[in-house]
Amino acid sequence: MKNLLIIIDYQYDFVADDGLLTAGQQAQSIENNIYNLANKYINNNDDILLTLDTHIKEEWDIHPESKSFSIHCEKNTKGHAPYGKIKNILSYENAKSLEKKGYCPLPKDIENIINTYNNIELCGVVTDICVLQTAISLYNTCVNLGKNINFKVNVDACGYFNKYGHSFAIDYMKNILGFEIV
Repeated sequence: MKNLLIIIDYQYDFVADDGLLTAGQQAQSIENNIYNLANKYINNNDDILLTLDTHIKEEWDIHPESKSFSIHCEKNTKGHAPYGKIKNILSYENAKSLEKKGYCPLPKDIENIINTYNNIELCGVVTDICVLQTAISLYNTCVNLGKNINFKVNVDACGYFNKYGHSFAIDYMKNILGFEIV
C-alpha cells in the first residue's frame, strides 16, 4: 500500500506573525505536530506532498480570491515559502512540493494522487478553506474514479483562523466525506 501525507499550505504568509494572511499563533502551535508527523512518513519511506498556495501580483485583480482576501503567498517572496522547519522536509527524496493557484490542486493533480496512493492523510492550514477544499476534491475524484482510498485528517496538525470554521470543517470531513479523524 502506498501512503501519502499532504501538508497543505504551511507557508510563511499563513503562519508567521507578519504573514499577509496569517492564522498566527494558532498555526504556529502546530508546527512541531506537522514536523513530527512528516518524520514518521519519511522514516517509513512514505511520500509527502507539500502544497504551496501560489499567486502572481499581475494576475491578482482577476483572481476570484481577490474579492475575499488581499494578495498573499506571492511567488518568489518570503510569504510563498514553507514556514519554519517544515521547509526542511523538502530536502528528503520522498517529499515534493506542488504549487496551486486556488484552494486545492488542479483536477489532473488530484487524479494523479488518487491513482497513486491507497492511504492519504491531510494536515496544514487553514482547516475550513484549503484543507477542506482539498479533502472535497480528493473525495469526489475518488468516488468518480471508483477507487477505494483510506482518507484521514490529522486534527492536531491543522491550523485555523477561527475555532467555529475549524470545527465545522472537521465535522464535515468526518460525517459527510467519511474521513478518519486522528
